[in-house]
Amino acid sequence: MNQITLTAQVRAEQGSKAAGRLRRAGKIPGVIKRISGESTLIALDAHDYEMAMRGHHGDQLLVRIALGEVTLSALLRELQHDVVTGQVIHADFGEVDMGHTVRVEIAINLVGTPDGVKNANGVLEQDLRAIHVDCLPADIVESFDIDVSAMKIGDKLLAGQLNLGDKYAVTTHKDTVVASCVAADEEIELPPVADGAAPAEPEVVGAKKDEAASAEPAKK
Repeated sequence: MNQITLTAQVRAEQGSKAAGRLRRAGKIPGVIKRISGESTLIALDAHDYEMAMRGHHGDQLLVRIALGEVTLSALLRELQHDVVTGQVIHADFGEVDMGHTVRVEIAINLVGTPDGVKNANGVLEQDLRAIHVDCLPADIVESFDIDVSAMKIGDKLLAGQLNLGDKYAVTTHKDTVVASCVAADEEIELPPVADGAAPAEPEVVGAKKDEAASAEPAKK
């Protein structure tokens, strides 16, 4: 994964009015929670941010933030979007120590066609979209590809069965269902139609009432 580097400036003003002025000036207000426990208010250039994040879709990404003469590593913890335009209006980061593990939520991408789908007309259901793991910041990925091609009808893939490698310790409960392969629902059988007869049409609610009304002679 390419290194994501963002340039930010420390901001002194806070509050909704100050944030609104920043957005009108093409900036994204944000905050970095530092390892020390303090918080640093920052402003990011909106255009530069969008360009740096292009092609990255993880919910928790490792970034480097150039803040004046200091460059620090941080996790993008949360984004707030405008409900109308979808544009980012606030970004929360958490500074990390590259030598210590962090707990993150990483998306799960199911790959392959299950045997039960291919050969037994089954359906693959994904019950879990992301999983929590502990890992070093440098090992954070945007998603895990999980091969489900061996699953048969009735099989369930549990969180404790995922083989993510030695770099990741799964913290989601081991019995949580990630995916299951189930039999397809039986087709709904319609009542038989006599030879030469037209199939019955569904009754429209209110149709008979309307027809009766239209049949009444017009009052003079």
